[in-house]
Amino acid sequence: MSNDVKLSVRSVSSRTQDRLRALKVYSRLPYGALLDDSVEALWNAYIDDGHDLREPASV
Repeated sequence: MSNDVKLSVRSVSSRTQDRLRALKVYSRLPYGALLDDSVEALWNAYIDDGHDLREPASV
């Protein structure tokens, strides 16, 4: 069974949309994988900056 969840995203800038489409073509990853990688990178950047982020409990 998959743990994937469908999301609807609103209010994304045109620049971000363009970059996301370019990354999809360049990497050939699906949008979900690109989002997973982006959130992981941002999460780690916040931790590297000294923020005390705790891993959220799985629902």
